Amino acid sequence: MKNKLHIDNLEIMAFMNGLVFFSPVSLLIRTKAGLSLEQFFVLQAFLSIMIFVFEIPTGKITDRVGYKKTLVLSQGMWLLARILLMLSFFSGSFALFMIEAVVEGIAISFSSGTLSAYLYQQYESDEYVVKNARVGNCGTAGFIVSAITYAGLYHFFGLEGLLVATVISSALGLLASFGIEKEKHLKEKEVTEKKVKKLTFNLENTMIVVILACVSISFILINFFYVDKLEALGISEEWMTAIILGYSLVQMLSEKILDLIDSKKYLLTFMLGFLAVGAMMIGFGLADNVLIVIPIMLLLPLSVTVPAYIFDEIENKVIDANGLENNRAEVLSIYNMGVNFVEIVFLFASAFVSRAGMSLSFVLTGCVMGIIGIVGFLIFGKRIVE
Repeated sequence: MKNKLHIDNLEIMAFMNGLVFFSPVSLLIRTKAGLSLEQFFVLQAFLSIMIFVFEIPTGKITDRVGYKKTLVLSQGMWLLARILLMLSFFSGSFALFMIEAVVEGIAISFSSGTLSAYLYQQYESDEYVVKNARVGNCGTAGFIVSAITYAGLYHFFGLEGLLVATVISSALGLLASFGIEKEKHLKEKEVTEKKVKKLTFNLENTMIVVILACVSISFILINFFYVDKLEALGISEEWMTAIILGYSLVQMLSEKILDLIDSKKYLLTFMLGFLAVGAMMIGFGLADNVLIVIPIMLLLPLSVTVPAYIFDEIENKVIDANGLENNRAEVLSIYNMGVNFVEIVFLFASAFVSRAGMSLSFVLTGCVMGIIGIVGFLIFGKRIVE
């Protein structure tokens, strides 16, 4: 691994991307501008549609122009989106909020899978997973800094100050992206459109989508429903900020943990990680004791993150094995479209299940995670050693 004390431009960019100062009051940004809750949900749905629509086109563009250029383009789109959000807040225009959602959707689509593809091409197999975790930790560090400073900025400068500070951090992120090292050149390979389409219909790639969706769903449950559990235990939601900072700090141990694991044991770690996450989710859903729930809250995000970073490498190995390394961004975009679809199904199902309480969603997801961990170990056994 390259010098761990050296912070490169990619890590600076990730840190700046984590500095979203208005994140704790993102709903308030819209409602204070005059939008109703109904309009807010319409905007979120519209954003999801934009991401879905632009996934494959942006993936094709990425494969043609290169990963570094796409990262720069994505940062530029993020900066434009932040500026548009600020202008939308000042004007209270729903139409401008819609335009911001389009730009943000394009920015997310351009960044989707690009960082993973870039790192996989730049680093050797035994370095990729740790470097991926390191870059992720830089983003987490940015989030922690913004969460700590949010209250002071909000108190002295209001929502306007939070928006301006986020625009500045996005501009610095764009500036850092220009200094990212250009990716290594790959030999051109002839790949037919039919081969790319075929990728979405085999068992191996369907399994990839399911595993990625499980990771995404886990974080949806963590981010949105931890607070429900606290309330059910009679704990004030004001403690949520402390818990978020706590599990964010614990989550940053992922780089060190992955650095200690032999790359030959990655697949085993992935399976054991998913089994551990499954058990913790089931325990979280069933437990009603604070001494059990709080430790799970602090450890669960780390437990999801470690196997997720390992699986990033596995899915890239599958792309290589299918001879699609020159279409990596497009293939990753196809995976992400599948994940979006599974998420939509999950959210509708959760709306139905929630009548019985959100604990059931954690229990059911935990059961699925455990099963998926074992099945994934069996399916991808050959890929991880090739």
